[in-house]
Amino acid sequence: MPLLLNVLNPDAGAARPSDSVQQTIDAYRAGEQAFIGISNPTDTDLAWLNDTFGLHRLAVEHCEFGHQRAKMEKYGDIYFMVLKPTVYVDELEEIRFGEARVFVGPRFVIWLNKDSLRSEVHSQEVMEAAFARLEDEPTPMKFLHQLMDGLVDGYIPVVEGLENDGDKIEDSLFGDNYEASEISQRIYGLLNEVSDFKRAVKPVAQMLELIMGRLRTQANAGAERQQEETLELLRHYRDVHDHAVHVSERVDDLFTSLENALQVNATIVAERQNDDMKKISAWAAIFVAPTIVGSIYGMNFDDMPELHWTFGYPFALGVMVAVSLGLWLVFKKKEWL
Repeated sequence: MPLLLNVLNPDAGAARPSDSVQQTIDAYRAGEQAFIGISNPTDTDLAWLNDTFGLHRLAVEHCEFGHQRAKMEKYGDIYFMVLKPTVYVDELEEIRFGEARVFVGPRFVIWLNKDSLRSEVHSQEVMEAAFARLEDEPTPMKFLHQLMDGLVDGYIPVVEGLENDGDKIEDSLFGDNYEASEISQRIYGLLNEVSDFKRAVKPVAQMLELIMGRLRTQANAGAERQQEETLELLRHYRDVHDHAVHVSERVDDLFTSLENALQVNATIVAERQNDDMKKISAWAAIFVAPTIVGSIYGMNFDDMPELHWTFGYPFALGVMVAVSLGLWLVFKKKEWL
């Protein structure tokens, strides 16, 4: 039987590798293929995996630390990949990121999860789903296809959730309950989430392109039957690649849309501030006009005919009212009030 399958959860601090890990190691050394999934591997498990499968020291060091960027590196005939499975939490309208390391060799695939809370990220679910879909006679490249397919499929509901949040923000920009500061915070927060998601999605298409290039080389060098099998597998990878590119394009469009929304919000804020300044200026002018008239009649000069005129006081008040009313009508016509 060319398959040995394990989905493991080792005990932390074990003095030796888990029994199921040891069984896998023994079977691999006997010539079988190994498909291994380990959640939160211990240092001992990593050491034994390194000794058995000939993993590069630098790649193993990457597995010991979290917060790695999504990437693919090649060490001889072994590919090392850092993937970012994601899940969208509807209740919080937030993304939760997982982090998985994948080693792909000629006769093995090793998937290492670093999730601390399985309820928040679904790296474990992606891994288990890939194991569950395995065919009777899998190869490392077929198994990797299942992993990548599940990873990309998980991105689709995430980008849909982000797009829904973006639509809500755009609706709020011109809604009756518009609050500039609140909208700005929501846009900026969503931009950060989209940016993080973009960094997780973008490298996946590049990884798939490298894998497809390897398959094309194998197809050209293989026998007729092997060539047909490789070309069929290449078609499956191309389908996953198309989905990854589609998700990446949607993320780019959403990022651009949010940037535009941020600029529109700034424009709306500037327009409202400008309207406020117009109102303040208009009312200031209206109140200044009678103040000027009153200040003139408040001067202490002896030779002011209006002071001894019977209608001087009503005249001054009339001038103040007339000027203020005239200014009010002018500003009202210009829509400053």
